[in-house]
Amino acid sequence: MTQDKLNLENINSQAKENYSKFVLDSENKYKNQILNISKKIKDSHGQIRFVLIAGPSSSGKTTTSKILEKAIENEGFDALALSIDDFFVEREETPKWENGEYNFETADAVDWTLMAKCLSELIKGKEVLLPTFNFLTGKKEFNTKKSIDENTIIVIEGLHALNPILDNIIPVRQALKVYISTNTNIYYNNKLYYSNEEIRLYRRIIRDLYNRGASIDDTLKIWERVRNGERLYIDPFVETAEYTVNTFHDYELCVYKDLFLNLKNDTKSFKDIVTKLTPFEDIHKSAVPNDSLLNEFIPQN
Repeated sequence: MTQDKLNLENINSQAKENYSKFVLDSENKYKNQILNISKKIKDSHGQIRFVLIAGPSSSGKTTTSKILEKAIENEGFDALALSIDDFFVEREETPKWENGEYNFETADAVDWTLMAKCLSELIKGKEVLLPTFNFLTGKKEFNTKKSIDENTIIVIEGLHALNPILDNIIPVRQALKVYISTNTNIYYNNKLYYSNEEIRLYRRIIRDLYNRGASIDDTLKIWERVRNGERLYIDPFVETAEYTVNTFHDYELCVYKDLFLNLKNDTKSFKDIVTKLTPFEDIHKSAVPNDSLLNEFIPQN
């Protein structure tokens, strides 16, 4: 997949000249991609009933599905966003890597039988008690009842949303498949400075620290295993996607600079991250709009 290219010098130039405009332009660049998908659904005249959104860790699947849900509703449809993560098996049932640690990346970590049952009953118009996975306790909680009608578009997001397993659960001919990622590489002094994978790591460090009870060391420790899982369980199906969405926001590393400078960690890996962010202009997290995808990854207080 071809990567977009962006120069650090250009990022800093826009941040210095008018950071408010820079933020707004970056937000619109991302959201216009989502609007194109909602228009595609409208133009299908009822042929599309499902949207499957897959992407690697910290690509912004959760927020993208919610933004698309609203965009679909603005086109005159009802919409229901579901996360495959909410269908994880209980923590003690999770498969393990060869070293004995839990393998959260494999499709076998998902309770597909439960998901098939829920989707089948939703399609039939029944009211369904849906799970929400509690990442702190490692268990599913059943507190949400939902029902849909024939005018409802179901948006399913998760690491495995492009996995052929889903083709056997839903009418695949009525599904629009979407792949999202931080599809941008950043250059500095004409040399590759940041790969899109590094940007996702930064997102995950912040998100896990503030929202999932994981330390910086925990996230750094498992990152290569996460990447290996992506290569095994996501990459083989990327080419089946009809749409790709780049969730990178041109200004986001300017925000992460400010955040990382205020975190404390003595490992070399973390210090290298802080050093690498040094050339970027600062943009405080308060400049991030309330409806931005980046709020999925930055602290809200």
